Amino acid sequence: MHIVYSDELDSLKTLVEQDNFSGKTAKVETLILLAKQQFYNFPDQSVENGLKALETAMETNDRLLIAKAAKNIGILYYRLSEFANALKYLKLALKYNLEANNPDELAANYNNLGLIYSQLGNYNLALENHLKQLKINEETGNLKGLANSNLNIGNIYYRMNEIDKSLEYYRKSLEINEVLQDTNRMATTLINMGSVSIELHDYEQAIQHFNRALPIKMKYDDKTNLGKIYTNLGVAYNSMKEYPEAISYFSKSLEVSSEINNRDNMCVSMINLGDAYFHENEMEKSHFFLERALTLAREIDSKKLIRDIYEILSNWYEAEKNFETALAYYKSMTVLNDSLFNSEKSNQIKNLQIVYEVEKKEKEILEKDISIEKLKTSQFYLLLAIIVALSLAFIVYYRYHTKKRLNRELEIKIAEALQKEKEHQQIIVHKSSLTSLGELASGIAHEIKQPLQNISLVNEGLQLESTEEKIDNAFVANSAKDIAEGIKRIKFIVNEISNFSRGQQKEIMEWFNINTRIENAFSLARTKFSNRRIDVQFYLDNSIPEFQGNPYKFEQVVVNFFNNAKDAIEDKAEKSDGQFSKKMIVRSYLKDDFIHVEVEDNGTGIPESIKTKIFLPFFTTKELGKGTGLGLSISLGIAKEMGGFIDIESEENKGTLMRLNLPVSKS
Repeated sequence: MHIVYSDELDSLKTLVEQDNFSGKTAKVETLILLAKQQFYNFPDQSVENGLKALETAMETNDRLLIAKAAKNIGILYYRLSEFANALKYLKLALKYNLEANNPDELAANYNNLGLIYSQLGNYNLALENHLKQLKINEETGNLKGLANSNLNIGNIYYRMNEIDKSLEYYRKSLEINEVLQDTNRMATTLINMGSVSIELHDYEQAIQHFNRALPIKMKYDDKTNLGKIYTNLGVAYNSMKEYPEAISYFSKSLEVSSEINNRDNMCVSMINLGDAYFHENEMEKSHFFLERALTLAREIDSKKLIRDIYEILSNWYEAEKNFETALAYYKSMTVLNDSLFNSEKSNQIKNLQIVYEVEKKEKEILEKDISIEKLKTSQFYLLLAIIVALSLAFIVYYRYHTKKRLNRELEIKIAEALQKEKEHQQIIVHKSSLTSLGELASGIAHEIKQPLQNISLVNEGLQLESTEEKIDNAFVANSAKDIAEGIKRIKFIVNEISNFSRGQQKEIMEWFNINTRIENAFSLARTKFSNRRIDVQFYLDNSIPEFQGNPYKFEQVVVNFFNNAKDAIEDKAEKSDGQFSKKMIVRSYLKDDFIHVEVEDNGTGIPESIKTKIFLPFFTTKELGKGTGLGLSISLGIAKEMGGFIDIESEENKGTLMRLNLPVSKS
């Protein structure tokens, strides 16, 4: 074997040996390039470097880089005809490209898998992958990919002997290449279409296709395809019994194939020349080319070509009345036929075994993953059951002792009330306070439900991340930050409820973006809007300046607006005939040195008779258990604290507009 060394190859090897890369990505890219350069001269080293590239890529957790390295090693194994390994790594590339949602590489993945399955003779799986490739290229509008997909599908149908379908897809490929003005690919498609026309015995059409492809391949000096074109033109004329034309093209094919030492096509050209001269009754020339072809076929060990030569030589000697030699060649041809049949069956079994082994391995991996997931799920539910049981036990214990304590206090107060009238009045006031505290507790539960749910979801994400082989520190840090924010939010809400009875406390003021906080508030209230089919429209003015105040209190006001709007819309929907279109509009804008935040709904509206009461503590129009009457009262207090006010525009049965007005802060 003649080995060629290049400066580029030496440079790449030096880079890898020095291992002085700026990062792992650069190392992976270099190893992939080195593996490609080494393949033809050093295939073993090529595969070794390809595997090193994949191993290094796995350390980066970069899905696109892993997919690229896996694809490279898969293609190397494909070129070595190690199809089981090729399938293994190309399917690994497919997995990571699916996770990364990389449509271009996904299409290439399906193309490579289709080519391997076609090589293995599993045309159904090949067709399935090429159709997936076609669908992605249609969705992305990749015309070059579409042309390639249609060409590959046409090839599959051709091998399945569904000639009409193959021709249909070849035509689609040709049309797209004509739009792209890709003449080289047009010529390749025309060669395939010409082969189909020969199968259909439409020799005139075949000749037209080959003659269209011929000048294009001559322009690109594509001698491999030129040899194919000349051979096929010769076959077409030979089939039409126009032997001089056939001999001319077979001779050209032999000449071109000899220039590039394409021994397979050289042998085919000699066989065809021998056959054509035989039909022209030029027996000496016929025998000359058949003998040359036989020598070459034996050199390249092509049993199929030897079998074809034996068949023609048998006919040749029969025409020469040399029946003994004719019979000898016929027997040799029969023996080779049987050998080829057995070899073909053996290859089919081997290929089926490869596909079976790959699918079996995939099934084992899938079953293992399912078992792991089941174990994780059972552990999670067990932990959840323990937490719930402990929580219930704590609640029962706490309520029992609280009830016991309250009962004891009530007994003391009642005893004192029997002695003095004044103390009796104090007991009535105390009982009234307890009732208010009960409603207040309901309000606290309502207010902290959202941050608690957020903390729970983040906690679940952390539990899942803890099961990964490599922990994503950035993800853990962000999750911890989210939990801290949720706890901060709950602390703030509890303090806010406490402040309701004790008076407002001083808090640190900060500058914040109004629109960002509106979006945050909607995120907090989003769960209440899920599956409600409410059309929520935002019209936020980006020119609004930042505001100085407490951003969390501001969010609380907006969340209360959202909740009240949602409840009003749902209430009206329940009373409608089903044709009611639920809508909510959120606006922010600057006017007259005030920042205005509006939440408008098309719900039940507020009756005129209670408009003056809605800001009173504990006043509510909702059913028992659905509201405490604290939301708007607290919102009004926050608005005043920020130097603003709240006003309402509402009409019964038409809707309500709640508006928070805040003065522009001076820096």
